[in-house]
Amino acid sequence: MRYALAADVGLEASGDAIYLAPLPDGPILVLDGVAALIFTEATQGDREYLVDRVIGQVAGPAEDIASHVDAFLDDLVARGLLVEEAT
Repeated sequence: MRYALAADVGLEASGDAIYLAPLPDGPILVLDGVAALIFTEATQGDREYLVDRVIGQVAGPAEDIASHVDAFLDDLVARGLLVEEAT
């Protein structure tokens, strides 16, 4: 399983930031830092190893990082910005 941008969601990347918005009315969500990293890893690779890929790029306890990654992605799905896709 992997994550993909939901239909009718606009994405613009600028520098280290990612801007997401349900089209046409928004609101715009700005992702930077670790949030942008998680979003990028979630949309570019398989979900099975997502947490491991993020842990390899940030400092902190693996259990805490895993729970934050899961909560963040659940929030993006709940907002209708990401959808889960079978691989």
